[in-house]
Amino acid sequence: MARGTIPSLQEALNYSVNRKNDVEGVRQSLYDFLLYPLAGQTQLTFFANPIGQPGSSSPGLTTASAKTLADTNMEAAGQLPAPKMFLLESIEVIFQPGSVNTAATYTAQVAHYAAAAPAATSSATATGGAMNDINAIYSAGYGNLFVGSKSYLSEAPIGRFPPKTRLEMDAAIASNNATTQTIEMGTLKAGGRPYYVEPAILLPSTQNFNFTLNWPVAVATPSGFNGRIGVVFDGYLYRNSQ
Repeated sequence: MARGTIPSLQEALNYSVNRKNDVEGVRQSLYDFLLYPLAGQTQLTFFANPIGQPGSSSPGLTTASAKTLADTNMEAAGQLPAPKMFLLESIEVIFQPGSVNTAATYTAQVAHYAAAAPAATSSATATGGAMNDINAIYSAGYGNLFVGSKSYLSEAPIGRFPPKTRLEMDAAIASNNATTQTIEMGTLKAGGRPYYVEPAILLPSTQNFNFTLNWPVAVATPSGFNGRIGVVFDGYLYRNSQ
């Protein structure tokens, strides 16, 4: 095309950033994290508040703060904006124990703890409290996937949805004698095969959906600290090719 010549519309379409009927698929999860209050709740609903809306559970922020990509990658409340679609292949629940009881705030738990004297049991220490929290949350309740006007699946307990990737650490306790400082390190994790959605479920553009975690009664954290809990949908995101 000669410089200065006005291209035809057909020629101009060759340079379009959106190619009609040309879609690309990428491996990309959908995720959403919420604060788990120390007193517990009977239901938590995920994927309801998108980026920019209140509800952050990121360290250093409060639930009054706007969500960022550190909390969720949802762009719309309870749905994918057109023309995006998502093929759901597996579901994960990630619980992160905390270390403060300040309302509406999450601070990560430490993995290393030093006691002035040996503790009778690990439940008396910070890392023991974290492990008790993980055990309490994953051992109770159930998860429910809701799409459109019906529930697509329910599974109990919440530990049926283990994360594929997680922090791992062997635990150890050391002390040089019966009266001086004890050093403790410990963690607990949900294990087992990932929860695969078979057959996979396609979430079309603007289709309402959510995932809830439910408990017959609120499950308080044994540590007395707020936690952070998230749901990850793993699969493929489809969008216009650019």
